[in-house]
Amino acid sequence: MGIMDIYHYLIDEISDPRVSDWPLMSNPFGVILISLAYLSFVLYLGPLYMKKRKPYALIKTMICYNIFVATASAIIFYGLLTSGYTTHLSMRCEPFVISDDSMSLSIMKFYYYLQMARWVWWVLILKITELADTVIFIFRKKYNQISFLHVYHHTVTLFLAWITCKYAPGGMWTFIMMPNCVVHVIMYTYYLCACLGPKMQKIVAPWKKYVTRLQLVCNYFTSIYIRYTILYYTMFHLIFNRCFKIISAFRVICTGGRRLTVPFLIK
Repeated sequence: MGIMDIYHYLIDEISDPRVSDWPLMSNPFGVILISLAYLSFVLYLGPLYMKKRKPYALIKTMICYNIFVATASAIIFYGLLTSGYTTHLSMRCEPFVISDDSMSLSIMKFYYYLQMARWVWWVLILKITELADTVIFIFRKKYNQISFLHVYHHTVTLFLAWITCKYAPGGMWTFIMMPNCVVHVIMYTYYLCACLGPKMQKIVAPWKKYVTRLQLVCNYFTSIYIRYTILYYTMFHLIFNRCFKIISAFRVICTGGRRLTVPFLIK
């Protein structure tokens, strides 16, 4: 199997066919170029441009930006909630459906599955928009806020959003996006209030530590959710399912092909 075969398998065969024609979803190069442009600006071009310039205030820009991100996060949360968890999904382990054939599903389920996939795509667009956090820091010369963790977080979440939209834009994977949206509503509302002058800054200052703790708690539980999902997928789908097929095939060979379907029970 050559490199192109592997690429075709990863990008075309195992991905969700519903999103293949959507913007940025046919291949990963668009997201890669965006991330490279982001890193180039943050690590070199931005500081170089601002080297001999005074920091910009950007108060109105930050107010508009914070309102936009907080509102968009709330809308996406509502969209994910109403396209899944209040309709056809439960908090139990649910099968993930990637069918683009409306005849194989009920019309209502097909509609909700497609709507959820669209909302996951909007999460990707929002993650691209949130790269402006760092751009604003650079134009304001707030270099102390541009830590390695900050840049790493924005870059990785962009790729995670693309991977989720490409391979699993729906089902239980969307659960980890919902608390993230809630935290962003609170976080960017706090940032908005902090932009409204010294008086408002004094009012919201005591809440800063709680916003930080909320972010840490959300990231902690999200990481646990992802780890356990990958663990269970590896254990029960990749290992158990394949071992079952191998053992079943071995028993067919041993019995001379008399029983083509043999349930394997350990006694």
